[in-house]
Amino acid sequence: MKDTKTLTLTLISGALALCTIPQALAAQCNIVIPSSHHLIDGNTLGVVAGDTICLAAGERGPLRIRNVHGEAGNPVVIRNEDGTVTTTPYEYSIAVEHSSQLRITGSRDEAGYGMRLGGTVGIGGLSEYIEIDNLEIYRARFAGLLIKTDPTCDPATWQENFTMRGLRVHHNYIHDTETGEGMYIGYTGKSRKLECDGVATTVYPHKLTDVDVYNNTLENIGADGIQLNSVASDASIRNNKIYRTGVSPFDPKYQNTGIQVGGDKVTVTGNLIYRSGGNGMMLDGDGLIIHDNRILYAGENGIFARNPAQQDSTISGGEAHVYSENLIVHPASYGIKLYAVNTATPNLIKENTIEDHGQRDAANRPMTYSYLNNNVLRQELNNRHYVVEQ
Repeated sequence: MKDTKTLTLTLISGALALCTIPQALAAQCNIVIPSSHHLIDGNTLGVVAGDTICLAAGERGPLRIRNVHGEAGNPVVIRNEDGTVTTTPYEYSIAVEHSSQLRITGSRDEAGYGMRLGGTVGIGGLSEYIEIDNLEIYRARFAGLLIKTDPTCDPATWQENFTMRGLRVHHNYIHDTETGEGMYIGYTGKSRKLECDGVATTVYPHKLTDVDVYNNTLENIGADGIQLNSVASDASIRNNKIYRTGVSPFDPKYQNTGIQVGGDKVTVTGNLIYRSGGNGMMLDGDGLIIHDNRILYAGENGIFARNPAQQDSTISGGEAHVYSENLIVHPASYGIKLYAVNTATPNLIKENTIEDHGQRDAANRPMTYSYLNNNVLRQELNNRHYVVEQ
């Protein structure tokens, strides 16, 4: 039977000590971490599935979390105790390693968020089945959320040996990142060249599956709002509000979109993207479903999308894209620019609404839809185009 005695941590003569806290808090917190303590090691603390670890209210420095493991349906929860936890802007605010079935959550009421984290929240070290919700993350030097395990010379980090699963990111407020993304999820790039034990080695990054990013608010983001890459399947980005991206990107040419996706079988639905520095969405993959989004005043195309076959002529028969019931208002370039070629069935573009200034491209065509060539199989149904002069 699980010991439900509630514990708090104190530092006595440089040693970590455990003592009980009032019974009134016993139902809420199994372990309380004081603001002076900067490491949660599940092995050292004896953390078990179902435990609630509370962070004492007040200002604290960066926090590292490692070796914390819950169980399916019975995660370990880390949250603020009875007041607001604040970290001042730093390289990172929370870093998670070698953990699973873990939820990091902050209370939220009319006064704001119970956890206000200055600096990046990072999830790495082969962690998976992580839920992050109800946090305010602000003024990260790079990305607000950074979720991936980079491939190294350790075979455990290689694509064939690890897939990140079970990621849930919701109801967070991320704002004013300095140069990076609001959310950077998944490795960017196909491979990585390393020297391992003196041997030139090409390693491949892990894939992601079972990912759900929803009901977040992002504003004043240095680079892309939400970037989700290396997706194998079963991922969704839904009902997020993204205001002003590409404000100060580390790469002004490409890293300034509202939502960027790399991978297959990703659904993007119900999102609001307002004034992205570049494309409202930049998508690369097979089997993408883009439905019921609102993209307003994109700095380039409302949506720019391609697939693996467009970059590798030996590939054909990929799953088609679907674009339906999206509203795109006054993009600087095309409403939808589609380079998904040689798909097994036509890409479907239906019931979208595009409003622009009536500008025309070099071929004197309305700047609503643009296709790479006739290898972009498509079916257009019941789309609407409006011209509104400012």
